[in-house]
Amino acid sequence: MAVVIDYDKCTNCKLCYDRCPEGLFGLDEQGKVYVKYQHECWLCGACQMDCPFGAIQVRYEENVKPIFLKRDDKE
Repeated sequence: MAVVIDYDKCTNCKLCYDRCPEGLFGLDEQGKVYVKYQHECWLCGACQMDCPFGAIQVRYEENVKPIFLKRDDKE
């Protein structure tokens, strides 16, 4: 499992940083978002669903089947 940020699409809006329930994301010295605590991810997919630019992908292991709930509260 891995949370991957596509920096070609990322605008550094920090929605993933603000909305991750586990606080997995960090900010580097320049204030750029990165995945700081990869191993603590719950696989909830909030970062992927909330990213308005499609810059985040949650990659699951072959034996893990994600379950997503529809979110109507996008802000």
